[in-house]
Amino acid sequence: MNRETKRMLQRQGQLDKSGEPAPPSKAAQSQVRAKPDRSKRGGLKKYFNDVRSELKKVKWPTRQDVISYSSLVFVVLVLVVAFIFGLNLVFSKLVFFLFK
Repeated sequence: MNRETKRMLQRQGQLDKSGEPAPPSKAAQSQVRAKPDRSKRGGLKKYFNDVRSELKKVKWPTRQDVISYSSLVFVVLVLVVAFIFGLNLVFSKLVFFLFK
């Protein structure tokens, strides 16, 4: 451990002046041993009520939007499949031509 690291650890309170590990402070011990407060937790019913209220805030797409987006995805999918099929066909013909 170099001098800079020792100085930094001493400033943080992890080492004492002689360079030995410092005993943990009372604040650090209480933070480590703190248990979660179960009274703040709601429960399953509160969870589902919160989910429902958040879903009400969502701006859902209209039926026409869903149809138009779905058709666009389908058209792009067909075009990509056709492109890959064409590349496959060209490369397979090229390979058969080279090795024949």
